[in-house]
Amino acid sequence: MNDIYLESLGVRLGRRVDLDDAVADGRYAATEHIANALLTVTVSDDEFAPDLAVAALRQALGRGMVNPADVRLLLHASTYFQGQDVWTPSSYIQHHTIGGGAPAMEVDQKSNGGLAALSLASAFLSGCDEEAAVVITTGERFCLPGFDRFRTESGTVMADGGTALVLGRRPGFARVLSCVLTSDPSLEGMYRGRQLKDAPAPGTKPLDMRGRKADFMRKHLSDLESISLRIASGIGACIREVLEEAKTGVDDVRRFVMPNNGQTVRWWSMLADMGVGLDRTTWEFGRTIGHLGAGDQVAGLDHLLSTGGLSVGDRVVVAGTGYGFNWGAAVLEILHVPDWAAPTRSAA
Repeated sequence: MNDIYLESLGVRLGRRVDLDDAVADGRYAATEHIANALLTVTVSDDEFAPDLAVAALRQALGRGMVNPADVRLLLHASTYFQGQDVWTPSSYIQHHTIGGGAPAMEVDQKSNGGLAALSLASAFLSGCDEEAAVVITTGERFCLPGFDRFRTESGTVMADGGTALVLGRRPGFARVLSCVLTSDPSLEGMYRGRQLKDAPAPGTKPLDMRGRKADFMRKHLSDLESISLRIASGIGACIREVLEEAKTGVDDVRRFVMPNNGQTVRWWSMLADMGVGLDRTTWEFGRTIGHLGAGDQVAGLDHLLSTGGLSVGDRVVVAGTGYGFNWGAAVLEILHVPDWAAPTRSAA
């Protein structure tokens, strides 16, 4: 990479809800609770997705030294409804934080959106002057009636929260050593459903993502094992490629920041095959948060920094996957522990 740095970051999470309680009152299936081994999920009662992103960005700006006037681009990534149809949440976030006249736009790679934005931001900054900065935000709120965080999707529980990352050309607390995006568009039908529609879902009942997947699987009964393997191996291949680009071995990586999915997701075993145990990932943190859509990576990195899990010189892999299918990964090098972090505590 051409000297791209992480200047600051911020996170805004909803309140934690115990999944034992969700099982007890019938919202979450006991069998899935046991299989996925998740503990709690963050829920926002009164903040919409873009407002969670605004709060996260305000925290990031307060932690850093970037002048809002130096921000040349704002990228906002999300997976689900942002509070209004045919609207620009990126401009809303800009209006309520940095202001100014920089372009603000959305990045839509679903749960891989944060990493896609990181790649785009890095490429953009490589052609900018040393004062330039780019802001990346994510914001998610999964709520009824349109989305059932416990049942709409499988393999995880969807969480509410916002994240923000400020990138720049001047040295920050971490440097981007490499960033890779890959895809397999032959799998896009898994979440398309039986047919396209003339209008968005009315929001009177939860989306049925499981039904879409089931339809796709019924059409590919002879290839189910191959499809499952391709999805899991996609993130593994992306990680291997980004490590090679950064001239970094698996054993040289201190921590792997992965999506906050449950243990039924196949790529956990893929990581184990690479020699990466759960103790080197953000699993223990993620199982208390749930899946923040496009925001898992920044939230996980914030957790590691704030709990003393990273030191100067450490290398970190942040990786993700999104519908499409799309995968992303980046290698970061910690240059110093920022003042806002609390490195005296131990990381989970």
